[in-house]
Amino acid sequence: MNDPRTRDRDLKSEPRGRVPAWGQSTSPSARRRRRRQGVQTLELVIVLPILITVLIAGIQYGIAMVVEQAVVQAATVGAREAGKGANINDLQAVVESVLYPHDIKIGQCASVVLEDPQAAPPVQQAGALTCAPCSAPDLVAGEVRVTVCVDLSKKPFLNALKSIGICNDGKRFAVSSVVKKE
Repeated sequence: MNDPRTRDRDLKSEPRGRVPAWGQSTSPSARRRRRRQGVQTLELVIVLPILITVLIAGIQYGIAMVVEQAVVQAATVGAREAGKGANINDLQAVVESVLYPHDIKIGQCASVVLEDPQAAPPVQQAGALTCAPCSAPDLVAGEVRVTVCVDLSKKPFLNALKSIGICNDGKRFAVSSVVKKE
């Protein structure tokens, strides 16, 4: 029993405290890793909803910016056509062709307003969405203004963050473009 070789073997085989399960290590780093796994799970549970909200907000904002550029393009193209003498029906077709890729049609969720001070009715509108044309700059003889309005609470806009207070209800894009008549 006093043989140093057997004494070392006896000490190594004695369990000290908790006996590890098969395949587990009792090293201090392994114990720290197991405790850290619980903290990481808690951190994930706290941070994940925030990350998902930011992701959805980014997608919603991105869609809005793409559609805003399409509305600006529609107002510009519509004004160019109105400068060539197009009437409100022609403008409606032109604006719808520009907004077609975004599934926006003139009607309940969008409208187009044509202002021509020299026309019989100076202000004409197509679409049910109320769209007040802008008052500045004042139009002079030989100029026309086209205003395109799109409701942000309708398709293709997401309203996914409505439950946390970020809501598009009642908001709209209204873009005007002024050109000289040819």
